[in-house]
Amino acid sequence: MKTAAALLLIALCCAAGQAAAERNLSAHRPAAAKSAIAAARPLSTLGSTSLHLSALDPADVEAMRAENAQSGLRALKLGAVRDLASTPDAGSAALQWHAVSGGQVAQWRIVADGARALRVELSVRQAPAGMRARFAAEDDARRPMEARLPALGTLWSPVIEGDRAIVELFAPEGADTTQVSIAIAKVAQHFWSPAAAQVGAAVAKSASGGSCQMDLACVAPSDPALARAATAVSRITYVSDGYVYACTGTLLNPGDGSFTPYYYTAAHCIHDQEAASSIAALWFDAADGCGGTQARSPEQTAGGAQLLVADVGLDGALLRLNEMPPEGVVYAGWDSLPVAAGTGIVGIHHPEGGLKKVSEGAAGPYADARFVSAAWSEGATAPGSSGSGLFTAIEQPRADYLLRGTLIGGNSACTGGAPSGQDVYSRLDQMWPKLAPYLSAHAPDSNFTGLWWDPAEPGWGLSVQHQGGVIMATLFGYASSGEPRWYIASAMREQADGDFRGDLFEMSGPTFGTTPWGQAVMRNAGSMRIVFAGPAAARVEFSIDGATFAKDIAPMVFGATGRAVCSFTEGSRADAKNYQDLWWNPSESGWGLAIAHQGDVLFAVLFTYDEQHRATWIVGSEVRLRSDGSYSGELYRTRGSAFGSDEWQPAAATPVGSITLQFSDGESALLSYTIDGRTVRTPITRLVAAPSVPTCR
Repeated sequence: MKTAAALLLIALCCAAGQAAAERNLSAHRPAAAKSAIAAARPLSTLGSTSLHLSALDPADVEAMRAENAQSGLRALKLGAVRDLASTPDAGSAALQWHAVSGGQVAQWRIVADGARALRVELSVRQAPAGMRARFAAEDDARRPMEARLPALGTLWSPVIEGDRAIVELFAPEGADTTQVSIAIAKVAQHFWSPAAAQVGAAVAKSASGGSCQMDLACVAPSDPALARAATAVSRITYVSDGYVYACTGTLLNPGDGSFTPYYYTAAHCIHDQEAASSIAALWFDAADGCGGTQARSPEQTAGGAQLLVADVGLDGALLRLNEMPPEGVVYAGWDSLPVAAGTGIVGIHHPEGGLKKVSEGAAGPYADARFVSAAWSEGATAPGSSGSGLFTAIEQPRADYLLRGTLIGGNSACTGGAPSGQDVYSRLDQMWPKLAPYLSAHAPDSNFTGLWWDPAEPGWGLSVQHQGGVIMATLFGYASSGEPRWYIASAMREQADGDFRGDLFEMSGPTFGTTPWGQAVMRNAGSMRIVFAGPAAARVEFSIDGATFAKDIAPMVFGATGRAVCSFTEGSRADAKNYQDLWWNPSESGWGLAIAHQGDVLFAVLFTYDEQHRATWIVGSEVRLRSDGSYSGELYRTRGSAFGSDEWQPAAATPVGSITLQFSDGESALLSYTIDGRTVRTPITRLVAAPSVPTCR
C-alpha cells in the first residue's frame, strides 16, 4: 500500500546571466511531402446578411497620412478599426442557414464605402465541433481563404482586397446551428491595401531624381546571398489600439535545427498578445525587375502569432507564427555579437508597406549605447519599414547575410534623389539573453516546466513539471465520448539520447471537494515519450490501451510578456513572483493544479475527479491579477475530439464556475474554486519531488 505522499508522486506528479555569443547561418526548411490538395469550394450564393459601413472620415484619413509622413517610429497606419459589438446584424442570430453538401452555411456580406481592403474579427462564444470560417472578396468568391474557428475567443481574417467582403460560416452535417454564438466584432477598414498589386517605386539615380529607394531586384542578380536572405523578410499587418498597421519583420533560423517559425520585429510594432494574435504576414512581395512591377501576388499566412519576448526598452519582439511560412522562404541567419562602428550594413524592408527594398550603408555609434545608427549611401527607410532587419555580410563558411538588429525609426529620406539623415536600430546582442532560450543551439540549463500544446488543435494539452532528470507530465484531453479525461506519466526519466520516457497511468479517485479526502487508484494504461527539440518545440508520443499517437507541441503562449523561461534551483522559491508549476495539497494526494504564468495572467488546469470518480479536468484560461493581489477568473468545462484524433475538431467550452488564488509567498497559496455550485477552499503548495526544482521568470 502506497502512502499518500508517494501516491501523489506517482499519480499527479504520478538563470539569469549573460548568454554566450553565438551565430547561425540561414537555411531553407526541407520541403514537405507533396500531397493532393482539393480545390477550394467557391462560396455559396444562397443569400447573405448585409452589413454596410460608411466611409472613414476624410479628416481622420488625412490625420493618419500626416502621421505616417512624420519622422521617428516607422510603423505605418493603414486604416481604422470599426467596432460592431452593438450592431444587431453582426451577430449569428441574424444569419440565415442554408443546406449545402456536407453541412450548412451562413454568410455576412460586408460593404465598407471607400475601403481599399478589409480585415474582419470574429468573436466566438460557442461553435459546434468542426465549424470553419471562410473569407473572400466579393469579386473573387471562387478563391476563399479558410480558417479554423477557435473554441472560444477571437479570430482575425486575412487581408481581403477591396470594399466588399464575404464571411461564410460552415457547420458540418449534424451540427446544431441554434447553438452557434459567433459575431463580427470588428472590421479594420483600410485606406490603403497591403495586398494590392503594385508597381516598383523609382530606384536610386532614377530618371525622376525624386527617389533613392532601391528595389531588391536592382541588386539581387549580382548578390545571390542577399536574394536568399531577402526571402526571410516579409510585411506584416496587424491591429492595435483601434488602428490597423504595417511593419516589417524577419523569419529567423533557430540554432537547434527545428525550423520553428520564430519571427523577429520591433516591440513598438508588436508589444502585446492582442496585436500578435492579429498578425497576417505577406511573403515574396518584390518587383520583378529594377523599378519593375510586382513579380507575384504576395502569399499570406494569417492565423496570428504567439508573443514570446517583447522588450519595449530595447525595442525587440520575438514571435512564433501560428502558421508555417510558405515553402521557398529562407530562415535568416543571425549573429549575437555587437556590430562595430564602420561595419558595412544592409537593410531589407518594405517602406510605405510596399514592395521589398534594400538600403546600403555603414553602422555608427548612437547617443544611447543600447542602439546603433545607420547612415545610408543607397536607399532609405520610410513608415512601414519599422521592425525590418539590419544585416551584415559574411563570406565564410559561405556567403550569407546575418541579422544584427531591427529598425526603430529615424529621419532618413530621399532628398533630390540621394539618401539623407540617419536611422536607429535595436541591437540583437542587447536582446540576446532574452532570445537565447529560443534561438540558441546550446541550452544546457533548460527546464521545460509549463503547459504545452499544439496551436492547431486547441482544447488539449500537456502539463510538464521538470525536476532534475525526471519529468512528471499530465496529458489532458478527451475520451471517445467527448468528456474531459487526463492521464499521468509520473516518472519520465531522461535517457542517454536526451529523450524522456515513462509509463502512463489512468487515475480514479474521490469526487472533487470530498471531505475527508479518500485514496486515488491508478492503473497502467500505456507509455509516453517526449523529444525536446529546444525550449520551444517538442514531439510527444504516447500510447493508451494499445492505440498510439504522436503530436508536435510547443509552449502555450497567452500573456502579454510571452512564455515564462524556466531554469533549475535548489534554493527557496519563497520570493518568487512567477507561479508557473504544479501545485497540490500534500494531505490530499491524487489531484492538483497546473499553472502557467505569463505577465498578469495565469492559465490554470485543475486535475480532479467527477461524480463517477473518473479523472476529469476544469480549465481557467484567463485568471487575472486583481487589485488586492489575488488572481481570479472563470472556470470552464470543455468537450472535444478523442485523444489523438486525426481530424481534430475545436473544443466547446461551457462556464461552470470560478477560481481565486491568493499567494502568501512564492511557495504557498490559498485556492478557492466553485464548480456547478459547489465551493472548495484548500491550501496548496508547489509539488517537490527532487532537490533540483523549477524556477521561472
